[in-house]
Amino acid sequence: EFLTEYFDDMTTMATNIFLKGYQWPFDAQRVTDHQSSLIDMAVHQETVVRGRRVWMDFLSNPIGAEGWDDFQIDQLGAEALEYLQKTGAMQDLPIDRLAHMNQPAIDIYAENNIDLRAEPLEIALCAQHMNGGFAVDKWWRSGIARTFVIGEMAGTHGVKRPGGSALNAGQVGAMRAADHIANAGSSRTPDAEQPAVRRGLAAAGSRLKRMLANGAADVTPAEAMVEIRDRMMRYGAHLRSRPGASGALKAAKEQYARLLHKGLKVSAPRQLAAAVQALQQCLTHVGVLKAICAMFDRGAGSRGSHCILDDSGLEMHPALINPATGRPYQFKEENQSLRNEILQLTYNPAAPDLFDVDIVEPRAVPDRDIAFEVAWAEFREGMIYEL
Repeated sequence: EFLTEYFDDMTTMATNIFLKGYQWPFDAQRVTDHQSSLIDMAVHQETVVRGRRVWMDFLSNPIGAEGWDDFQIDQLGAEALEYLQKTGAMQDLPIDRLAHMNQPAIDIYAENNIDLRAEPLEIALCAQHMNGGFAVDKWWRSGIARTFVIGEMAGTHGVKRPGGSALNAGQVGAMRAADHIANAGSSRTPDAEQPAVRRGLAAAGSRLKRMLANGAADVTPAEAMVEIRDRMMRYGAHLRSRPGASGALKAAKEQYARLLHKGLKVSAPRQLAAAVQALQQCLTHVGVLKAICAMFDRGAGSRGSHCILDDSGLEMHPALINPATGRPYQFKEENQSLRNEILQLTYNPAAPDLFDVDIVEPRAVPDRDIAFEVAWAEFREGMIYEL
C-alpha cells in the first residue's frame, strides 16, 4: 500500500484511486495537489525507479496508513461518490462494484487467464498515444487519393479530448469515410496490369526477396522492436526532457539507417510481415521524436499525456524523487499559446531528420447559416461530398 506515501488521508487517497480509473489517461494537469495522475507517478516510482512490481487487488478496499480512518465508501469525495450512487455501484468490495458496472471487463481478463476474483492484476504506467495521427479532411480522406484513415490512426482526437468522446468520434469518422466511398468514390479499381502498378508490385516483391536472401543482417524484427519501444518509453512517454529527446532522435535515425543498410534477420516467409512492420515502426518513431524535439523548439510545456521536466518548474510531490537529480521531479507548465497550433510532419528522405515540420492553424469551425431547403438539396444531390 505504497500510495500512503503520497496522500494525507483515506478520503483523498480512495477518491483518487477511483478517479484514476474514471480519468484514465495520464494527465500532466492532474499530478500536483494530490490529484489522480499522482497515482501514475507513484506507480512509475515503484516500478521504474525502485525496480518493484505493482498489483491492483480488486478483492479488498484501500488500506490506509497507521492512524488513518478505515475505508468507508460514503466518505469518498463528491465526484466519486455521486458517480457510484448514480450507477448503483455501492457494493462492499471493488470486484463487486466492477461487476455491477462492467462485467465484460472481468470477462475479458478471464479470457486471458486472469481471474480478478482470485488474483490481483499487475499494472504499470504505459506510454499514452499522443492523440496525433495522419492528417485527414472532414471525410477522413488522407493526402493520398482514394486512401482514408480512420480510428486512432487519424489525427482527429485532440490532446485533451475525453477518451470516450474521442473513440466515438473515431467511429463517426469510419461512417463518414464509408459514406463518401459509397456515394462519391470511384467504382473503378486500379488495373493490376497498368505499368505503374506492375512496377510498384515488382519493386515490393524485390524488397521482400532481398529480405529473405539477406545473410548480413544480425537483428531480428523482434529485437528491433524492443529497441524502438525501450527508446520511446524512456524518452517519448510521460516524462520528457530536451536532452533526452534530442539524443533519442539521433539514436532512432541511426537505428533506421542500420536497418536500411543491413536489413533484418528473416529466416522464413512468415516473418516478412514482422520485418516490414519493424522497419515502418522504426521510421515512425523517428518522426514522433522529431515532433517532440520540434515541440521543445516551440517552447511547449506539459500538456496532455506528458510532463516536460524543468528544474525551475512545478514540484510534483516531495516523495517523487528524480534519480537523475536526487531532487523531487519538477515540470514546466503548459504553454497555452500553442493550443492554436498544429504541428504537422511530412516525410522527406532528403531532410536531415527525415521529416519536415510545419506549423499550421487548426481549421475554423464553419459558419454556414443557410436555409434548410438549400442544405437539404445539397444532401439529396450529393453536393455535400464536395463542400
